[in-house]
Amino acid sequence: MKKMADAVFEGGGIKAVAFAGALKIMEDRGFTWRNLAGTSAGAIIASLVSVGYTAKEIQSLIQNIDYNDVVKKRGITVPVITPAINLIVNKGINKSDYIEEFIDKLLYEKMKNKLKEKRKVKFKDLIIPGENDILINNPKYKRKYKLHIIAVDVTRERMLILPEDIRYYGMNPDELDVSLAVRMSISIPIYFKPVVIKNILDGEKYFIVDGGLLSNYPVWIFDVNGEPQWPTIGFKLTDTEEKCKKNKMNTMVGFSKALIETMLKSEIDMNVIQMNNLRTIEIDTLGVKTTDFKMSKEKMMELYVSGENCAEKFLNDWEENYSVYLNLRKAYSKSI
Repeated sequence: MKKMADAVFEGGGIKAVAFAGALKIMEDRGFTWRNLAGTSAGAIIASLVSVGYTAKEIQSLIQNIDYNDVVKKRGITVPVITPAINLIVNKGINKSDYIEEFIDKLLYEKMKNKLKEKRKVKFKDLIIPGENDILINNPKYKRKYKLHIIAVDVTRERMLILPEDIRYYGMNPDELDVSLAVRMSISIPIYFKPVVIKNILDGEKYFIVDGGLLSNYPVWIFDVNGEPQWPTIGFKLTDTEEKCKKNKMNTMVGFSKALIETMLKSEIDMNVIQMNNLRTIEIDTLGVKTTDFKMSKEKMMELYVSGENCAEKFLNDWEENYSVYLNLRKAYSKSI
């Protein structure tokens, strides 16, 4: 029996291969996805699912990417000096255009029968017919778009919900290329060069980077007042070893990092975190780092299996946990 749900994918770089394993189990259990959202690597997964890629197809795609191209540097490079110049001049070390081109090809491959011409897939191609509801209680944001992507405008110091927020730059949300939105969301600060947008309205340039800077896990995006018609299920990457580590306080840098992280966590209501855990598939990433692009195929397979195992565990208690979530959410709404 088919089970309708919305899906939200956390950012996490190369570790996102684990999402494919979790998705495979959810597909096998009959889940289909109405609306999708993601940040950074989660935006890549969400975009692929939105056009019809299956979990097994996504696994194959991720395993066959040439990750040397992901961090490709154009022209003559001098160790240490070239990265430093790129960082100063271009605000980042590596280009992310390969990822945009790669996503373009994948999206077109699934949508070519629907499109009337060979062109980039745009958000207007991902509109759900007859869907008129709004998101986050704001008429500016439309549930009609099957896909939403989170990015950050560091020039304006604000989070972007795409495609809608592209209108701030004089562009039509319907006409935004999905691959460009993904590239914005995956542009990890310093590691990748930011996407630069020239605003049609004021002629100024704006720097757009990884959405994880402000919202790495936007599980809130499809929430509504009252009881939802169907659940939102989150896919989150968790390093069990990292959870147990203590912050190093023996240097000023270590102390400052710990202080900032503590301040950020204090801004999040712990009640909300506990509620969201009940609708979240937490996937153990086995110590893999976000930018470990030289990871072996064997390690990728381990991540995929970890995703499968964690999804199975999640589903064992899903119905009971979702019932608890709805009751807690109702009580929390009354208390604020």
